Amino acid sequence: MIDRPEHLGGRRVPTLLTSCVLATGIVLGGTGVAGAESSSSSSSALDVEWEASWAAYEFEKSVAGPALATVNVTLPITINAPIDRVFPAYSNLYNSLGRHPFLSGVLDRRTYIEGGADVWEFIALEDIPAGSASIPGRTVGQQRVYAADHWYSTATWDAPGVITHQKVTFAAVGGATTVTEHLTFSAPAPLIDFTVKNGVSSHIENQQAMQRDIENGTL
Repeated sequence: MIDRPEHLGGRRVPTLLTSCVLATGIVLGGTGVAGAESSSSSSSALDVEWEASWAAYEFEKSVAGPALATVNVTLPITINAPIDRVFPAYSNLYNSLGRHPFLSGVLDRRTYIEGGADVWEFIALEDIPAGSASIPGRTVGQQRVYAADHWYSTATWDAPGVITHQKVTFAAVGGATTVTEHLTFSAPAPLIDFTVKNGVSSHIENQQAMQRDIENGTL
């Protein structure tokens, strides 16, 4: 399993995001939204928040999914380092702290092994730019790492109905490694352009920072 640092402090999701859920017409029923009842990183509060948010993700994926707009994007990058060094560095989300422009912290929920994958459930703390301001968000996620085959997948959900799926593959090319992020963004139609624009730009910035710091030996 991947070692994770200690939990970081929790934050409440702003009323703005909850209002957006109602405005976009995504019906969550009794599942709640990320951060709805959590103002601490205690395990019980974190479990409740993660489970409620993941239930919203599952609901929207199966029921509201067809009503969401979806865009697929592929982002390849070649890192001048061997795959056995690139893969563990790149697949560890904690290495994106200080490199991903939105990511400000990560809360661990639990890790376990299932179907040959190392599974990690977490909540990412983000500061999402919105014009001249930023929106603090809590994004529920699940990562599945297939270390033997050098690939991993991540599914995340955030209010109001924003779903991101990633499949990240690693291929050795001589002494270098090509990392390809296959991204699928789903969101209510009024938010899809904003979601894709911010999502793609943040992934590219993170990719470039990871490339730089793997190649210069920082990672």
